[in-house]
Amino acid sequence: SLKKEKKTVAPPKLFDLTALQREANRLYGFTAKQTLDYAQALYEKRLLTYPRTDSKYITSDMQDSTKELITGLCSLLPFMRDVKLQADLIRVCDNSKVTDHHAILPTAEFLKAGFASLADSETKLMTLVCAKLLCAAAAPYAYEAVTAVFSCGGYTFTAKGRTTLWREIERLSRAASEEQDEDAEPEAVLPPLTEGQTFENTAAEISERYTQPPKAYTEDTLLSAMENAGKEETPEDAERKGLGTTATRAGIIEKLISAGFAERKGKKLIPTKDGYNLVAILPESLTSPQLTAEWETRLTGIAKGSDSPADFMRGIEEMTAGLVKTYSAISEDKAKLFTPQREAIGTCPRCGAAVYEGKKNFYCSDRACSFVMWKNDRFFEQRKKAFTP
Repeated sequence: SLKKEKKTVAPPKLFDLTALQREANRLYGFTAKQTLDYAQALYEKRLLTYPRTDSKYITSDMQDSTKELITGLCSLLPFMRDVKLQADLIRVCDNSKVTDHHAILPTAEFLKAGFASLADSETKLMTLVCAKLLCAAAAPYAYEAVTAVFSCGGYTFTAKGRTTLWREIERLSRAASEEQDEDAEPEAVLPPLTEGQTFENTAAEISERYTQPPKAYTEDTLLSAMENAGKEETPEDAERKGLGTTATRAGIIEKLISAGFAERKGKKLIPTKDGYNLVAILPESLTSPQLTAEWETRLTGIAKGSDSPADFMRGIEEMTAGLVKTYSAISEDKAKLFTPQREAIGTCPRCGAAVYEGKKNFYCSDRACSFVMWKNDRFFEQRKKAFTP
């Protein structure tokens, strides 16, 4: 049997800072901080609107100027020359979802200046922003969902795929970047099929597969996790949700790396030994996004006048005092978690424990043992011998 259903997918929304950082990381490997720095540089050149925004929408009074932008971009961008785009901005126009700043857009100044004076990284970022605006204003992506059911050897097999009917969005996005999205799932495309069709002499094989562990975070997926952390517990009308803000998440990631709690391996972000240990010794209240959700709930109440700012601050003071009192020092066992990993260079001739190398000496790891050999030992220096491990 064969079942076909025509479906459409709405065009994407415009970029806020987090969405821009995620896409730039996925396509180009830019870190969140690099994307923010490049966007800030473009903003200072008056080629890009304010980048530290958490909105993916424009206001109703911006529709005419944005349509003029789109017309200019269609002339400026080589991949748009043969595309007839009927701009529709209804889906990205919502006054209620624009607070301090609207979505990230190219400026009218950019239409005059073009890409000529931009560095390669700025060109890539600018192209992403331009393509996103064109995609957001394009027609929906239309496709046909196909479900084919086959019978073979007394068994029934089902194959699902899709046939693309109209995908202007994909063409624009693909043209915007020569880079391939390594993490994108391959699209299941079925060949032309008819009901009752018979297949003969077709090769088939049975293979055994294994599930894969969850992939390590990239900055793209970590930014998404930060944006959505604690969302279920946070009220809908809270000013913001998640960990950090669009403007601070890049700084939070960089702080974790500079402090030695995480490290970059290619695109991946990997926790270090100290990162694991830090989470192990911290109280649960400080490692759960629930705390952020609770504070956002209280702040929303204060904004509405149903909660007291003084009570809120008193609660924070009491919580802080309680944490300091309870966790003013960690146990010796937990403190040992943070001792640097050292390589033993031999065994102590007195007690048999491991001997380690320090900056000025070689010493026994057992504090009760007094064995130590100094690197600047006069006996060796007089004989012009370097005291090596």
